[in-house]
Amino acid sequence: MSVPSPSTSRGSDPPSVASPSREAPKPSVVSKEEGSALLRYGLAVGSVALAFLAQDLLSAFTVGMPFLAFFAAVMFSGWRGGWGPGLLATGISLITVDYFFLTPVHTWKVRTGSLITLGLFLALSLFVTLLNARLRRANMERASLLESERAARAAAEYERTRLRELFMRAPAHLVIFRGPDHVFELSNPLNSELLGNPDLLGKPARDVGPREEAARISRILDRIYATGEPYQGKELPIHLPQPDGSVREYFFDVTYTPTHDAQGKVDGIAGFGFDVTEHVRARARAEQLARELSHNEEHLRMLAGASSFLATSLDYEATLHNVVRLAVPTLADWCIVDVALDDGTFKRMEVAHALTESEAFAEQLRAPAPSSESVPVTGGPAALLQGQSIFVENVTDEELQKFGRNPERLAMLRKMRLRSFALVPLVAGERLLGILSFGTTHNSGRSYTAADFPFLQELANRAALSMENARLYREAREAVRLRDEFLSIASHELKTPLTPLNLKLQSLRREMDRHPGPVSRALVESYLEVGSRQLKKLAELVNDLLDVSRIASGRMSLDPTRVDLAELVRDVVAAYEGPAARSGSELRLDGADTVTAGWWDRPRLEQVVVNLVDNAIKYGQGRPIDIRLETVDGHAVLTVRDQGIGIAAESLPRLFGRFERAVSERHYGGLGLGLYITRTLVEAMGGTVRVESQLGQGAVFTVDLPPRSEVPGEVPAEA
Repeated sequence: MSVPSPSTSRGSDPPSVASPSREAPKPSVVSKEEGSALLRYGLAVGSVALAFLAQDLLSAFTVGMPFLAFFAAVMFSGWRGGWGPGLLATGISLITVDYFFLTPVHTWKVRTGSLITLGLFLALSLFVTLLNARLRRANMERASLLESERAARAAAEYERTRLRELFMRAPAHLVIFRGPDHVFELSNPLNSELLGNPDLLGKPARDVGPREEAARISRILDRIYATGEPYQGKELPIHLPQPDGSVREYFFDVTYTPTHDAQGKVDGIAGFGFDVTEHVRARARAEQLARELSHNEEHLRMLAGASSFLATSLDYEATLHNVVRLAVPTLADWCIVDVALDDGTFKRMEVAHALTESEAFAEQLRAPAPSSESVPVTGGPAALLQGQSIFVENVTDEELQKFGRNPERLAMLRKMRLRSFALVPLVAGERLLGILSFGTTHNSGRSYTAADFPFLQELANRAALSMENARLYREAREAVRLRDEFLSIASHELKTPLTPLNLKLQSLRREMDRHPGPVSRALVESYLEVGSRQLKKLAELVNDLLDVSRIASGRMSLDPTRVDLAELVRDVVAAYEGPAARSGSELRLDGADTVTAGWWDRPRLEQVVVNLVDNAIKYGQGRPIDIRLETVDGHAVLTVRDQGIGIAAESLPRLFGRFERAVSERHYGGLGLGLYITRTLVEAMGGTVRVESQLGQGAVFTVDLPPRSEVPGEVPAEA
């Protein structure tokens, strides 16, 4: 592959690498003259002397050729010594031949014929010397050139070795390709190690490395080879396999340069690459940190504004509306709020979306969730109900199937093209107030990261705090209203028995003023009966208030003893026949002989029966009241049925609450405490009490008591 990934050197055995401390060879200096002048001239004289001896010895055979040996001496002197020795040898030879070998011998006289012979010898000697001198100079120059060439070759080899060493040790990835197939000719070890292949030489680039990467690099090399234009790539991504089987992404700054042959045609490509992976990743991390810092600053500013924004209203519905206004589109493409109800279900309160999203999806999300989904939008994983948040950074179809079990809802979630979402419970203390859902989609291109999740949680926490403040404010106002209403009712109810008692006392005083003597016993007894009845009513009101105080503080205790419930009910019915008759009702007891004995607190159980009977008389509209006793599965069951005004369906869930009333206090007296105390006492004795009623058709109260009190001792405090 022509990645800036280097390869090994050519051949199976790596070439020897010169040490960087080794100096380049210096060319030896060749002198223009071989040897000293004395030697050259001495050789010339010696060669003439040898020629003389040879000519003298061979004179019998060389008659007519006196210059033969001397001509050889001149040639040798000129070849060996140059012009000077050649001329010296010529001159000595002329003198010697003239004196010793030309007629007349041993005389300096020269004949005309000998003169011509000496002239020819001189001419030939000068010519030969000239040739020898030029040949000698040419040989010297050739030797000098050869020496220079040898030195140049040595220097070039040294530089080539140094260059190869630099290639092999370079901190960059270096590679050389040859031919149109981009065959590896050189790849330094760093490049070969990166490619994980030490034997790259002779292989085409397209056959080295992952197929996709090799094909991509080969296309770049083909273009360079065809056009002859170099290529530069900045932070070129390259994916390469690792020894452990994983694939790692690298980034390189690469340069590919074409090489040319003697004719100027492209014959290869040289590649240089620098690994900038860490630089790119460091810059990416820095950019990510900068983005996160910017996001954090933006989120912090938004949260700072959210606190005051959410505190602008003490209405929890307005608070929820403010939450979605804060979230969309600043933090989310979708924001959904579900409020937890007392029965464990959820009510959809708010659905908001960005302009990039479809209103049709919003309409479907506003519709009630399928019955199979306890938590709308997502199917309600148990983690949410336990107050734990859910965060999905990259939504997959498998994730969607976890949160949308209904096929239609699942299909809608797929069409929404969710990219990230977070489900954050709204928790105040240990109470789950609801669920706040945030989502981003592929339509906007936004997605959440782990750094965004804490801000979503913080927004949910502040929203929950605002909702809790709104709830506490609402409950405080309701408590104040109930207090004022209770004080009004209590003052009215307390005055109710006092007023007739006061009137009777005033009437008795007037009678005593009109009759100075004894007052009629019958008259006094009638006044006492009215007074006693009103005092009893007043005492019952005060006792109810005391019981409520004891229950609230946890100071009401039970003292279980063996009690016959049938006997107790007969006593209560007998005691209330008179009040029932005065209201026009008849008490009808069924099952008075039933054996219903058990371990209960008799005074408190009597208080329960009295409250139920008194309640039936008050709201029975003068119609018969049926009281029934029976035993079911070992439990004593008491039923009190009236045929009076009945109770509206919406009032039934709160009927046993403190200070709760299903009717107007203007038409019916009472503090709204009787049924509350009844429920508390029955449950403290391990039983249950329930009511069944329809408006205008009377009411049926049923008390179910186990034979033994399951919760003896103190009645637990109730908030």
